[in-house]
Amino acid sequence: MSIMNHKKSQLEKGTSQEMEYKFKISLFNIMHNIIKNNLCNTLIYCVLLSIENIQMMYYPIHPVIDFLWDNQGLNYFRIALRYFQFNYLIDQGVTIFLILLYISFGVMVIIGLIFFISQYQLSQLKYQEQQSGLLVFSFKLLSLLLIILNTVLSLPFYNIFLATIYCRSDSAAGADLGCYEGIHILHMIIAIIGIVLLIFFHFSTTLLYFDLNPKSKFPFNGYQSDAEYARMLFKFVIPFLIIFNAPGTYNSEMVVLFGVGDLILLFSRYNYPKGYNNFIHFYKITLELIVLWINICVIITDFLDSSSPDDMGLLYLFVLIPFVVFGGLYAFKNILKESMTFSIKNLKNEEEADNYLNTLIQLILDRQSPNTKIKLMGVLKLHYVVCTKTDCSCKQLISQDHKKEEGVKEHETWMRFLSSIFDDIIADEKFKENARFKIFYSYLCNDELKNKYNALHYMMKAEDTKNHTLRDEFCLFRFKQHIESEMQEDSEKAQDIDVNSIVFFQNQLVVLTNMIQKSAESHLEFWRELQEDHPNILKLQNIGLKVLHQIDLCDEGYQELAEINNNNLNLLEFYNAYLQMVVHDKEQQEQLSQQISQIKKSIYQRKQGGGQESKITESQETIIITMSGNVGSIGIVASCNNEIQKSLGYPASELFEQNVSKIMPKIIGDQHNQLVENYMKTNNSNIIGLERFVLAQNSQQYLVPCKLMVKVLPNLEKGILLVGFLKPLEKLHGTHYMIYDGISQQILNVSESMKDLGIRVEDIATTSAQEQPIYTFGNLFKELGDVLNNTLNQNDQPLKNQVYKLDGDVYSAETTIDVQLFKQLLQSNIHDSDNKKMGGSVKDSAVMNYSGDYKKVKVKLELIEERLPLTDDGQPAGGSIYHTIVIREDIDQDRANHGKSLIKQKLDESKHNIIQQQSIDEDEDKQKNFQSSVDDQEENKQTKDIRSALEQSKTPRQIIYLRYLTLILFLSTLALSISKLVLALQQSILVDEGVSAVRQAHRRHSLMADINLYSRYLYLTSFGHYDQSLEGAFKANISVLVDKLQIIQFDMIEFRIKVESRSGLQIDDDQYEVVFLLSNNETKTYGNIFNDAVFAYITSASSFKKATLSQFNDTSNSSSVSKNLFYVVENGLDVLRNGSERIADKFYNFYFDQVDGQTINAIIILIAALVIIVICEIVYIPIFMSIFSERKRLISYFGMITNEDIKNLIDQGDKFILDHITKFKSSDDINQIDQPQQQHIIESSLNQDHSQDVVDSPKQKVEIDQRKSLFDQTKEKHQRIYESKGGTHYFLIFSFILIGSLLMVEYIVMYVLEDQSISDAKLIMDHYLFISRRASIIKYNILFTLEALVNEGKPRVFMENDLSKYYNEKVYSNEQDLFKTLTYTYPTSFDTYFDFFKNVNFLNVCEHITWLKTLNLITQSFIFIDTTDNFTNYTFSSTELDQECNSVKGGLLTKGLRDAIFLVSLGNNELLATFSNLKDSLEAFQIQELLRKYILPTFWENNNIFQKCFYNFLDIRNQVQIYNFVGFVGFLILIFLFLWISYIAKVQAGIQQSMRMLTLIPDDLIDKYTKLKEAIEFHVLGIKQQQQ
Repeated sequence: MSIMNHKKSQLEKGTSQEMEYKFKISLFNIMHNIIKNNLCNTLIYCVLLSIENIQMMYYPIHPVIDFLWDNQGLNYFRIALRYFQFNYLIDQGVTIFLILLYISFGVMVIIGLIFFISQYQLSQLKYQEQQSGLLVFSFKLLSLLLIILNTVLSLPFYNIFLATIYCRSDSAAGADLGCYEGIHILHMIIAIIGIVLLIFFHFSTTLLYFDLNPKSKFPFNGYQSDAEYARMLFKFVIPFLIIFNAPGTYNSEMVVLFGVGDLILLFSRYNYPKGYNNFIHFYKITLELIVLWINICVIITDFLDSSSPDDMGLLYLFVLIPFVVFGGLYAFKNILKESMTFSIKNLKNEEEADNYLNTLIQLILDRQSPNTKIKLMGVLKLHYVVCTKTDCSCKQLISQDHKKEEGVKEHETWMRFLSSIFDDIIADEKFKENARFKIFYSYLCNDELKNKYNALHYMMKAEDTKNHTLRDEFCLFRFKQHIESEMQEDSEKAQDIDVNSIVFFQNQLVVLTNMIQKSAESHLEFWRELQEDHPNILKLQNIGLKVLHQIDLCDEGYQELAEINNNNLNLLEFYNAYLQMVVHDKEQQEQLSQQISQIKKSIYQRKQGGGQESKITESQETIIITMSGNVGSIGIVASCNNEIQKSLGYPASELFEQNVSKIMPKIIGDQHNQLVENYMKTNNSNIIGLERFVLAQNSQQYLVPCKLMVKVLPNLEKGILLVGFLKPLEKLHGTHYMIYDGISQQILNVSESMKDLGIRVEDIATTSAQEQPIYTFGNLFKELGDVLNNTLNQNDQPLKNQVYKLDGDVYSAETTIDVQLFKQLLQSNIHDSDNKKMGGSVKDSAVMNYSGDYKKVKVKLELIEERLPLTDDGQPAGGSIYHTIVIREDIDQDRANHGKSLIKQKLDESKHNIIQQQSIDEDEDKQKNFQSSVDDQEENKQTKDIRSALEQSKTPRQIIYLRYLTLILFLSTLALSISKLVLALQQSILVDEGVSAVRQAHRRHSLMADINLYSRYLYLTSFGHYDQSLEGAFKANISVLVDKLQIIQFDMIEFRIKVESRSGLQIDDDQYEVVFLLSNNETKTYGNIFNDAVFAYITSASSFKKATLSQFNDTSNSSSVSKNLFYVVENGLDVLRNGSERIADKFYNFYFDQVDGQTINAIIILIAALVIIVICEIVYIPIFMSIFSERKRLISYFGMITNEDIKNLIDQGDKFILDHITKFKSSDDINQIDQPQQQHIIESSLNQDHSQDVVDSPKQKVEIDQRKSLFDQTKEKHQRIYESKGGTHYFLIFSFILIGSLLMVEYIVMYVLEDQSISDAKLIMDHYLFISRRASIIKYNILFTLEALVNEGKPRVFMENDLSKYYNEKVYSNEQDLFKTLTYTYPTSFDTYFDFFKNVNFLNVCEHITWLKTLNLITQSFIFIDTTDNFTNYTFSSTELDQECNSVKGGLLTKGLRDAIFLVSLGNNELLATFSNLKDSLEAFQIQELLRKYILPTFWENNNIFQKCFYNFLDIRNQVQIYNFVGFVGFLILIFLFLWISYIAKVQAGIQQSMRMLTLIPDDLIDKYTKLKEAIEFHVLGIKQQQQ
């Protein structure tokens, strides 16, 4: 595809090349509008350039470069510069960094939104629709934003985006951002999006934001060199280098790269031509020279100045700046001067030619200046010396005469001189493929030489060059838009006809014709399917829906055309025929018929009244041909309306992509392309926009007199197009046209009216070159032939003067046509010709059938045109002179009047007979017709009501039921899903609370065991069994334990409140018998609730930290310490221990039951969901069946129409396609009949129609009987359609059942998953119960062993239970229950836990526990509660502890934790069995204590890992539940709101369309079939009528 659209597209639709083309045109379009609405002037642009270069100045003297000058002024200068960009600010902390990032991203997003929304709005503009004010404002805003972005903002934005993407953790912002993790990923995505948008807009602006037009007011107009690309790349690289070199490692390399980049930038400007704005061009160079000089000074300082930093380099920098700038500008200006010293032939490359042309253009435009005038004259004289062209304007300019010319004339001369220069350069082989020179030339042709068509031709040639660039294409696109805008403005100023609208109307009429053709073919397909013996109802439905859709499209297309021209007879008659013969819309057809009648009546009245004839562009008979004026396709027909077939006999399709000369006489057609090409080059024409007389040539090769107007289409969408309006003239009797060669007298062509004289175009066919012409001008006009053949008259006077005489402004001659002589020549030629030659018999037959009345006819010849053949360069050629003449017969007026009187007499007689017969018929049928008309009006009213009801059918009741049912099903399933999610989350909360409650409940009596143990240690220490140095450690441990116990007690109160609020049951409302020691050494029991007893226990144990050892061995028990010790020991070991264990079991049982109870809820939700779905399916299916049954019934009504009537409908459709689509009847025969004859034909047809009605009237009864019989015959067909397969839509019912089944399966799967989740939760709670018991059981096992030893080997008994034996058995039973739980399958979240559990229980404990490595030192006597922070008196390193772990009791722990637990229990039994005395037993007890030191922390680590896995399990479970819920809700929304609701709407539309399909039945057929009418009324209108 091409920008200029002067070539046929070679791209297929949908290919990547077409997508690329569309994107390119879309980008060109918006950039063109942005440039057109540009707000940036020279001052603003210079300010922006200054700020941009200040930003670039900062980087060579960046603070990271530490070898620069040591000067306070430089620091101030840096401070001033750093605020012009972000490089300094991004290192001021993460807050400022993120603010800059968000601002930069926000600006890019705003620019992107404005850009792409504007592009979308631009693409949605309709034909000739003006841009809105908001859209124009958007373009103006974008013009500023893009310039600012391209200059000032690009460097800071690159800086912030690159700093985000290339994150450095050692930077101020990077350290807080957390590079490449967490929220920084989001920031990096933002930066990537921002930098992509920035690169797109930066590159697009750099590439396309310019103007090559020398007269443009743009501050940056002119050729854009590669320096702009280099500058864009430089601005991207600089911030990256600074960010990469933030530590200052590569300072030297960085400044060298900066210097090399600036040097490349200036070098690229030096080699390429400057822009048209000298000030902007040299201002850019000045700024870039300053930046380059700063870089050079920095490089010199780095590599040559090895001493300490000083101020000398800085001094040189500022002092030498003026000299550097002056030298650089001098070098740039010098190359421009040198370029003008070359002649055109000496230009070596395109850069020199560019500089030469640009400088020459500037000199010519600024020639009023004396200095510029001197330079320009020097260039002119240099060119004059070498110029060899005779028509070059340099000779006129070099002469003295040009000084006397006026200013405008002189300017035109200079422009012609510039045009000659361009011709020479473009003709040079070195520059032939340079598109830019041709673009320059097109600017010159349009703006200066005022020849827009030649400009367009050079633009097409520019695009045809091989090496044109994207910028060249954009220039072509912009300038094409500019020229098109000028053409439209010129057309509006001239108040000329709107050619665009006319051509658009004709093109849309072709589109409407195609749509109507498809609609007619679909109608025929529908009726033919209905004509089958077994019509397919689904096929009927599909075709019917397609037919209705096409009817709507055709109506929209007609309405669009009617808005443009609602009086176009061709459109109205065509659409009226469509409504009458295809759609059978009687009401709309009658309205159109009335409108057509009114238009025809007005035209007739205007003709009869002698009014002004309609314009050629407004006439309905006008042929409109659109012809290409593009390079390589001049004269090719692009489009043509259908009038050409009516007038000239050519189908429009036959002329498409053919040369328009096909409808011209050969002598004109041969010259036509050359004439058009000359017009495009010179813009000089005497025919554009003017009506003139021409002779066209029809398909039979006869001349047709026409009026012609040619306009240039002010729309360059398809290149240059010329629109010809060709209107055939009314044929005048006795008027003929002829073209002949004035030299050879050979007749070349004649009009068809010459057949009246017996002369046909076949008779005067051109003979071969070796033969003399037989049928000549002299043979036909013998008198004038004799004059031409008279040697005396062959003198030097013009040929036309020899034959014709000047009569006013017309050359004419009177003579006689010798038809008899012409016939004799024809007959002689027939007999003498070779019979094998084609046409002999035809000619003979034509001659014999000639019925002319005259042997000689007097005529008057008028010379219309004298034309000479042309050479290839458009110059006249000799050899022939072509004359075009009109021949007017001298008609005998009396004979003409006598003929008219005969015709009038016959018409009067015929009219009288018609009126008399009509009177008789009216008298006979007056009464009957009166009643019939009343009945017909009532019947027509009912039929119109039926059609109106079918067109505006309401929503069926079944559809309303379906909508409500769908809403109920959706809301029900959604509510059940929400309930299921709530229950699942509630279950997670219950499991979490249960595990926490069980953990805290068991920790409570586990802590009580530790408190009792260390209380007993204090007691034994007071008697000297332990070293008194451990007193502080024991008290500290008790203090920590008491604090922990108090916290846990409060937690348990909170859990108790939750449980009691949920269940209504009391957890610990029992009374406990608590024992107190009195002062008289007696004990007393009090009833107390558990919480009070525990707080008393805590209070008693808290008193130990301030007690002395002597108070513990007070045998009198008089001290409070003794009483508290008694309370702690007695109650802690018996009542409170037992109560705490019972309460822990209650908590466990409650939460276990709550979790187990969730199964019932899941079952209830499942049953409710299944019931709702099944009920809905049961209700849905009958409703759908009734809907489709109703739809089938409506379609089956078509079966009531007989095949005969269907065939009539098919015949009407075929006739419409034949008459109005496939071919267009010629109107020649009608035009040849004069008005009286037309009136006779009309009246005869009326009489015939009326007579037919009269004849048919007696047969009404017979027709009614036949109609009834036919209906009875079609009853079977109607039933067959209704009962045909496919109409019940079993697939839809199956789909709905499938959807319901999927919903049921989803709920069943959710129930199974929920049940599995509940089972997992119960397993987890069981397992956690047993592992949480291990610590307390082993503690009490050891504690009661110690108590038995203190009591001289006597075990402690509570409630008739030997507690030592009881806990010894619990050790075994708990371990057995615990390891039973390992036989079940647990969620994968617990894999880590079970790996650890198996390792520490069956392998070496010391190798798998990690708590040893978390301690630096550890004491020999310690406790373990929750964390390792509670160890005190650290005396051993972790290494020593590890060695001890592996060696304790013969490496017992290396065999596994489970064996160690059993051996501890066995060891306790052995101590009691071998008890001798307390001292020895306590020494042996230290081994048990040592095992306890390793076993209890291992329990803690095991439980801790379990808790991590447990919470991970809960998180995963909750996420799965939420994801499942979201997915299911999304599935519901997809199924119901998008698919099901839309399908119900489709079903509704289907049944409404099925009702509307009945409008395809013509009204007369509805009236014809009574049962059909009643069925439609009953099923559609709900009106029950009894059959008569």
